[in-house]
Amino acid sequence: MARRVLHLPERGRSRSADPDASTPAEGGDVQPAPVEDVAAPQHADPARDDVRETVDAETPRKRTRVRRPRANAGGATKSTADARPRVDPFTERLRALEREIDDVLAGVAPGTDAGMVNAARTAAEELLGFYADLARAFRRGGIGEVFIRVRMVGTADAVDEFGFDRDFAIRAEPVLDFLYDRWWRVELEGVEHVPAAGRALLVANHSGGFLPYDALMLARALRGRRADGVQDVRPLVEDFVYRLPWVGSALTRLGAVRASAENAERLLARERVVAVFPEGAKGVGKYYRDRYRLQRFARGGFVTLALRTGAPLVPVAIVGGEEIHPVIAKWQTLARLLDLPYFPVTPTFPWLGAVGLIPLPTKWRIIFGAPVDLAAEHGRDAADDDLLVNRLREQVRERIQRMVVEGLRARASVFS
Repeated sequence: MARRVLHLPERGRSRSADPDASTPAEGGDVQPAPVEDVAAPQHADPARDDVRETVDAETPRKRTRVRRPRANAGGATKSTADARPRVDPFTERLRALEREIDDVLAGVAPGTDAGMVNAARTAAEELLGFYADLARAFRRGGIGEVFIRVRMVGTADAVDEFGFDRDFAIRAEPVLDFLYDRWWRVELEGVEHVPAAGRALLVANHSGGFLPYDALMLARALRGRRADGVQDVRPLVEDFVYRLPWVGSALTRLGAVRASAENAERLLARERVVAVFPEGAKGVGKYYRDRYRLQRFARGGFVTLALRTGAPLVPVAIVGGEEIHPVIAKWQTLARLLDLPYFPVTPTFPWLGAVGLIPLPTKWRIIFGAPVDLAAEHGRDAADDDLLVNRLREQVRERIQRMVVEGLRARASVFS
């Protein structure tokens, strides 16, 4: 078998003593040891044999690798430093710009509010996740399941016994704040009369409109006054509101309670502040010509509550809310079909469709009167005296009417 033999120095002999050993040449280049061809096969390529091996047929020897250094065009070997590619300043600036683009896309560029970017990214992820939930709900149960999923948007893991959802209320705060601060520009007077702790009964006039905006604004006006951190005001809302699609459930999650003597008594027993509107549905559906004329208080339930529970009664006058939807007519036939106490016709509704439901930006003013302790004056047993209850009811109505008149005289115009 033909093979190529490489002559190596014997062990124990120094490199300098071996005449066949590789010696440095001029210029620092290493000269390889001479290679001797015994009988090279015809198919061998000497140019590609960078590593030579000697294998003895009878006694194998240790493999030795000899690497040939690469030379440049001039015959000199390139150093490691010279082998590195040089980057010109222009390319370096381009790379720096690319890094800045990555930083900008990541939301951490200089001068960028990282918190705002992260909040926007989180909101987008939540929106995409919500759409994915709707798609899964549709596959499970069709459009009915989708409506159920939409109704549960923003719900908390737990609500109180009346359905108040704190997470939903927090999500709705920007809308209520806009209506309170920007749209109706509500001003308060006598808010110190409302106790910051303990039970209280707020008795207010009702504002005309499709929704109980007066109850929401009254609760918003007293938000944050309670030291115990619970929902400040729990307004009682008429039954017909809960028959409107989406409206009843949304109001319940915001803290409203269905109007009943039992619910009010339970809230007062838990040291809550309850807002009642004794005019009822007649107060919401007043004609524009009858605005700010208090309708007859149908029942004296609020007087009975104040006597039995010992809660102080605080009269409240709301000025500005009865002009947000000027009712010029009522469509009674449609109201009976929809099981509503009235169907209002205003200068904008139903002529403009959903746009006509937008309330006018009137100027609001909420006035709180001095509290009255009916239980201390007449005793709790007076709740069973119907004549006394009716007389106290009319006295409270007269006092609120006087407060409304004073509020109308104090304002300059409806919108300013």
